Amino acid sequence: MTNILEIKGLSKNYGKLKAVQNLNLTIQKGQVYGILGPNGSGKTTTLGMILDVVAPSGGTYSWFEGMAPIAARKQIGAILETPCFYPYLTAVQNLRITAHIKETPFSRIDTVIEQVGLTERKNDKFKTYSLGMKQRLSIAAALLADPPVLILDEPTNGLDPQGIAEIRTLIREIAANGKTILLASHLLDEVQKVCNYFCVLRKGVKLHEGSVDDILGDTNEIEISASNMDELKEHLSAFEGIDSIQTEVNQLVLKAKDGVTSEQVNKYCFDKGITLKKVVTRTKSLEQEFLKILEEK
Repeated sequence: MTNILEIKGLSKNYGKLKAVQNLNLTIQKGQVYGILGPNGSGKTTTLGMILDVVAPSGGTYSWFEGMAPIAARKQIGAILETPCFYPYLTAVQNLRITAHIKETPFSRIDTVIEQVGLTERKNDKFKTYSLGMKQRLSIAAALLADPPVLILDEPTNGLDPQGIAEIRTLIREIAANGKTILLASHLLDEVQKVCNYFCVLRKGVKLHEGSVDDILGDTNEIEISASNMDELKEHLSAFEGIDSIQTEVNQLVLKAKDGVTSEQVNKYCFDKGITLKKVVTRTKSLEQEFLKILEEK
């Protein structure tokens, strides 16, 4: 795969404070890559360095396998910190200014406004927008030049649950169109639901890097319950697709063999004359695995 960004030994010091320490990352084309870590972990500093906003203290980075920095910057749409628009201008008027700065045709404005779901409010002043709408307009501005790479720093910060859900959906839709997205967040749930690769930073040090699917893994535990739990356990003991059965409060937890699904367990029980009240496949959460990473480090 094509490498979009390569970071080697990147560091940033503010006096005695080591904001980022010897960071190495490789981001490939088409990835939705999450930089995960608490506030103060070096996420925004890292994004600032690779966007030429913050001067590194050491290390190197290269975009698009060695493309010249000025040319590479034109291939990146970025949102750092909070949205910055003129409050007394409409969405269209603000985007016209952005398009002029980016030397992008005005014809792109309606396209990106529709893409972020602001068509009905495009002629309303920015100051009348909710936080979620302001963030969507920022994403529209970042998409004006139709860049292959999008960088988002805490894209759902300060939003209510509905706004968070809207921005996450929008990010997934953008990624589905083939763009590479680099996202910094302190929210575990956000990274789990949006990203396919991620790294964990703590005090500027990378603790972990890998695929979200790999760290969550496949889980073969199934929670079930029925009116007669003794009868349920007796029948399941004879089911060849089960490795073990654990009794918990008001339920059984089955360790299923590879390839055995909850649907197969449900059908087996039904064929034995047992109607299950509950059938739930257990899934890992990134929060659980994140805590394990921190404990190991």
